[in-house]
Amino acid sequence: MKLDRVIAVRNNKTVYRDGDACLKVFDESYSKADVLNEALNQARVEETGLCIPKVREVTVLDGKWIIVTDYIKGKTLERRRIRTTPRPT
Repeated sequence: MKLDRVIAVRNNKTVYRDGDACLKVFDESYSKADVLNEALNQARVEETGLCIPKVREVTVLDGKWIIVTDYIKGKTLERRRIRTTPRPT
């Protein structure tokens, strides 16, 4: 796993791209239960048939929990929202 290409930084977690995978690395402050719950929620959404990144694995590296998912090329939801939100006049 390479943690050198940062995609996003959020409170208590950083998302990296490693080839065709994304690695969401959680700070040590995140509990095991919270990380596993997030992975479970994503797995449940996968079952709906929506086009979302699929969970590949959940692991620990250097004491930090990591959720590894597919990388899907394209615009983020945030970018789509910005482009479709009307500007105030």
